[in-house]
Amino acid sequence: MYDAEVHTSETWEELMEYMEDEELREREQNGYGNAPEDWGPIPWDGWDRTNGGRHKYDLGAISKAEDYEETRQQFNIDKVIFSPGTGFKIFQIPEARARIGYMRAMNNFTLDRFVRDDDTYYAKVHIVPDHPEESAAEIERLGDEDGIVSVFMADLGLDFPLGHERYEPIYEAAEKHDLPITLHADSSVYSGFPTNGFKFNTFLELHTLVHPMTKLWHATSIIGEEIPERYDIDWCFLEAGQSWVQMLANRMDREFMERSSDAPGLTKLPSEYLSDFYYGTQPLEEPRNTDLGNIIEQNQLEDSLVMATDWPHHDFDSTTSVSQNDGLSREQKVKILQDNPAELYGI
Repeated sequence: MYDAEVHTSETWEELMEYMEDEELREREQNGYGNAPEDWGPIPWDGWDRTNGGRHKYDLGAISKAEDYEETRQQFNIDKVIFSPGTGFKIFQIPEARARIGYMRAMNNFTLDRFVRDDDTYYAKVHIVPDHPEESAAEIERLGDEDGIVSVFMADLGLDFPLGHERYEPIYEAAEKHDLPITLHADSSVYSGFPTNGFKFNTFLELHTLVHPMTKLWHATSIIGEEIPERYDIDWCFLEAGQSWVQMLANRMDREFMERSSDAPGLTKLPSEYLSDFYYGTQPLEEPRNTDLGNIIEQNQLEDSLVMATDWPHHDFDSTTSVSQNDGLSREQKVKILQDNPAELYGI
């Protein structure tokens, strides 16, 4: 079995060890007397993620791959593809130089602590898409490293959706190194789409909509701007489930049939591109998970869903959420737990 997403744990002090820009490292080490030591430069957004104090997220749960070994065996997972933890929020850092410096430090940390030459532990190269040239350079630097199997980016806080031409250096580098691109949602407060217009009062309200809304924004742009026709890249959407796919497929197909001249380079319906993309299972939207098999069939997602636990978040999904799901056939379970992630990551 595969797990497409386990979050690493990286503290600010640990990232300092991997900061290549010595001047920036010295400045950062001397500049956070009033900030949380674990988070360093990452702004705190103020949302209560503790469920009224009932949950605690351990920022130091996995500081190296071996820290996950016991849990991996409990879940019967054979291959783990790590994603950044707190570190993926570095795109929130206001200063460009610091964002880029932390991006490189995060990747150095990941390569050293989490990639192992044991056919078990793999990871993603983390980029900050607001800096496309620097991000492309990171893909060039690490794209051929053993154990790096995907590009990873946060999909929130961007000024433009991912069909925009400014991201083309990233796509060129990902295609060159045959790496899929993983889009990961976030649920903090930013000035950009979509959270700038939500004006919600609770984390319950925000967390309900922010992940699927952001995925809808990017998927529409990626297809509408014909990115799948111009770049041979696999796309994986994590942490938004899969129920949003059906709404977009239905609506965008109709729009395309009425306005196909807006996207003359598309050779098939938008729904067919959506079925070519990959989607993490988490969250499975448990109240209706007996319908999951029907959702997969209706949206041609048999070859698209990949198991993602999202561990160690308190709302993670165990592998049993798929392996013991009454709404899935045995063939569907095998594809989600093994065949699809093996195809996506090439391992």
